[in-house]
Amino acid sequence: MFFRTKKIKGTPLVQLVESYRNAEGSPRQRVVASLGDAEIPVEEKALIAGEVTRRLRGGDDGQQDWFEPELSSEAVEWVTRIVQLAGRSKGGRKEVGRSVVDGVLLDAIETEDVVQLGPQLVAMKAWEALGFTPMLRDLGLNESRIATAQLMVANRLIEPLSEWALIDWSHRTALPELLDMRITKSTKDRLYQTSDDLLARRTDIEKQLRERERELFSLGRSIILYDVTNTHFEGVCKANPKARHGKNKQKRNDCRQVAIGMAFDEHGLPLAHEVFEGNIADTRTLGALLKRLTPEDCDTLKPVVVLDAGFASQANIELLRERGYSYLINMTRGNRSKYAESFRQGDFEELPGRTPEEKVEIKRIIDPEDEMSRLVLCRSAQRRLKEEAMISRAEERFLTDLHSLRERIAKGRLKTPSVIERKIGALQKKHPRVQRFYTLSSQQGGLLATRDDMAMEDAIGLCGDYVLKTDQDMDAATLWGLYMTLLKAERGFQMLKGSLGLRPNYHQLEGRVDGHIFISVLAYHLLSWVDYHLDQAGDRREWRTLRRLLGTHSLVTTRLPLEDGRILSLRQASVPDAEQALVYKILGIDWKKACPPRKTELKSSSPTLTTL
Repeated sequence: MFFRTKKIKGTPLVQLVESYRNAEGSPRQRVVASLGDAEIPVEEKALIAGEVTRRLRGGDDGQQDWFEPELSSEAVEWVTRIVQLAGRSKGGRKEVGRSVVDGVLLDAIETEDVVQLGPQLVAMKAWEALGFTPMLRDLGLNESRIATAQLMVANRLIEPLSEWALIDWSHRTALPELLDMRITKSTKDRLYQTSDDLLARRTDIEKQLRERERELFSLGRSIILYDVTNTHFEGVCKANPKARHGKNKQKRNDCRQVAIGMAFDEHGLPLAHEVFEGNIADTRTLGALLKRLTPEDCDTLKPVVVLDAGFASQANIELLRERGYSYLINMTRGNRSKYAESFRQGDFEELPGRTPEEKVEIKRIIDPEDEMSRLVLCRSAQRRLKEEAMISRAEERFLTDLHSLRERIAKGRLKTPSVIERKIGALQKKHPRVQRFYTLSSQQGGLLATRDDMAMEDAIGLCGDYVLKTDQDMDAATLWGLYMTLLKAERGFQMLKGSLGLRPNYHQLEGRVDGHIFISVLAYHLLSWVDYHLDQAGDRREWRTLRRLLGTHSLVTTRLPLEDGRILSLRQASVPDAEQALVYKILGIDWKKACPPRKTELKSSSPTLTTL
């Protein structure tokens, strides 16, 4: 044995090396111990190496202790430490501090390049089941673009990030290996180009997905649910003509936004979407969306379009009739006062199987203003409590601001009558829900507020009451249940805005904004596939729960150092636990087939590398 010093990145590494012959009889060298940058006494290196050799081999090969060097105390310490580190038992099959099994150095086994696999397998399976790859291929995208699109949509499903952050995220997942591609910061523009390619084919993609999902899920489709939401931007967005100030659902009226109209079927599956100017009235969005659909997209001759109060205009009703649709529309709150007498008359039918807190009463009447329509009067206990609380909180806020304005006038901070009138007008504009119940007038040195108690009582009396308008001949209970399917659209928007990265939107250009929204919609198609199969299996867990559960299932590389100097590298998936395996079974995922093991052999000049 002898000492050898080598440099790694400028740092000295001292190794104790021995020569041996391999199975073929060829001379080889191997490292017995790696001593880092240890300062071995130079003048005693040969003596220390000889004494270590004697002690490690003493008595095993029949040799006598013919050499007893005179070592310094420092050299004796080094001999003892090296022997303890690299000492061998008889036969050479077990070293001090390490085990050897079938030629594998067990304590030198390493695991590296661990990346997330579980959620990515789900995204890949949903993508495959919905036929995205052949569909995009038929629409003219090449294989590289298709793989990039799959990466972007999978990211939106698993962990929505900006394009820049998506690149780093992808390197910590199995997607580049599963897709046989890799995105770097220098090829970031490929993400934007792929977004543009998808957006240019939006109409064809959504049409084919509607047909594919109807066939795949074997679900009847007779209802179209339509609603509008919005997403705002941090910035001016001058390059986006759709970016306008409007009524923001997150109370961010200071930011520009775009509106998104989206249609779902009664199962919550997305049908089509459209992006509008941020200040557009809801009633004006329906026509553009209907151009993207036809009654043939459903399984009945006359599908029912279910709309909330924001779309209750006579123009929209006429439009639906012209396009061959039936309709079920929730009339605005202002309309229910027209039917106050009908609500007071009673004769309501109570829906069975509901607790007093969930009580719903309904009855059907003829629409006195439209002979082609029928009305369903509904009275909900839960909605009543909610609307009463809304009025109460709104009145509290109004009175707080009213008190503040009174104090400013009383203390002489506001004196000019015209200024006071403007402040009163601003107060009324700020509190539209309750200002109609108060009459405000300025007096000398004060502000008089008169409450219309009768009007307030009438408004509270109508809390929980709402009116549905339809051309259907179904009974009232069936129509009410039909209207409740609109909750599927609300849930769809919640998933888009919460889990699938619709918000926030950091883009500024119109095409980038629309592309960002479309990729979120495509991710929702993947999520709908997952939800359907979970529901069929009776599994009610949400995607965020499963995403967290599957997040620990990984793809790993295991390095197996061998005694003869070789290193076996095995790249394979870890074994899923029982819960993860159950999810894979429900979704029909064969994780072994998706990630077959890959074995490679490496050569190493340091098969017994050890750190002192």
